Order: sequence, then structure tokens, then C-alpha cells
Amino acid sequence: MNKKTAPLLIGTAVVVLVTLAFTLFAASLTGRFWDFPGMDEARASMKALPMEIGKWQAVEGREISDKAIKMLQIQDSYILRTYTHADTGENVHLTLMVGPAGKITVHTPEICFGGRDFEKEAARVRVPISVQTQSEDGEIREIQDAFWRVDFIGRSLDINNRISFYWGVSSGDAWEAVERPRLHYRTKRFVYKLQAEAYSGAGDDNDTVKRFLEDCLPTIHEHLSQCY
Repeated sequence: MNKKTAPLLIGTAVVVLVTLAFTLFAASLTGRFWDFPGMDEARASMKALPMEIGKWQAVEGREISDKAIKMLQIQDSYILRTYTHADTGENVHLTLMVGPAGKITVHTPEICFGGRDFEKEAARVRVPISVQTQSEDGEIREIQDAFWRVDFIGRSLDINNRISFYWGVSSGDAWEAVERPRLHYRTKRFVYKLQAEAYSGAGDDNDTVKRFLEDCLPTIHEHLSQCY
């Protein structure tokens, strides 16, 4: 190496190292290039969620589009169902997925839903929900879950022109509503995301989703496994 080429070679090496470091950092956030220990167990446990939970009975919903699956990198790692209450007839649309934290945590209803037909009614609020779960040995545990809630109102005159969204993220324990989820879960290769929504009329209390979560979260918790 002569004195003229040395700075050029050193500069090139620095650029390569910086590019590699950035690529690996981005991969750690998005889940690219990595095999996830525990991912198969997390997927199987989630997909075993019962179709009937208490008085809520489900039917399978439409599939997520290929474009969304590729964007979120969730492949076969989601369930999409509509749960109906046997007595009241209330319907809740539930989406559960498990995948790369850097992908699935940043796509929220505020980004993906609002548009020409609906507008956000107010700023999102954090809703705490306390539930009890029971372990296999009979131990009762209280879990403090929290979800974001945002309501949209339709611009049409349809009788059911309001929709309420709840969503949260979990790494296998409590559901959380955090301001910067991508940063918060940066050490996790994968996480769970729950999103539930329900339509209602202008005069309804619009708390169908909360009632659904209060009834069903104990069972949903049984079908979460530890995320790494």
C-alpha cells in the first residue's frame, strides 16, 4: 500500500463498516435476516385461541392482503376473526398477530384507517383494563393491561357510522400502550399486537370493545408465550 492509495482504501473500509452496522441495526428492528427462537411456539399458541370464549363466538374473517403480510412480515402469524356475543348480538372484529417488533408496532389505526370516509373524532386515549388469570397450579394473578383507544366517525349518514379501535402490544405478559413502541421494544425480535374494533350508532355507548376485552383477555393471556 503506497501513501497515495492508503487514505482511499481506509475511507472505503469505513464506509463499508458503517453501511454494515446500519444494515444490521435495521435488521434487528425489522426482523430481517434473523431466525426467531420461540417464534414457532408463539405462533402456535396464538392460533390456538378458542373460537368460543364465554358468550363470545367467532367466525374466521377475511385474510390480510398479501401486500400487508409482506410489509408487516407476518406470513402465517396472525388470526382475523369476528366475535359475536350470544345474548346481545354485539360484534367485535379481532386481529391478533405476532411478528417483528419494528414492523407491526408502528402501523396504527390513526395511520392506516382515517381517510375520505372517516375522520378521527378525538385524540387517542390510554385505557387501563385489569384482568385476572389463573395458572395451571391454580395461582391467581392480576395483570394490569393497557390499550390505546381512538374513535372515528363516518361522513356518511349510515346508522352505524362510528367505529372504535383498541390496540396494544405485548412481549408475552401485559398488554401495553406506549408512545414510542418501536423504541420501547427494540430489544425484542418479535412481539404480539392486538387490535379490536366495533361499529356503533351515534347514540350508543360505544364500549363494546372494552366489554369484549374484559371478558376475553384472561383467555387471550393463556395463549401468549414469551417473546425474545
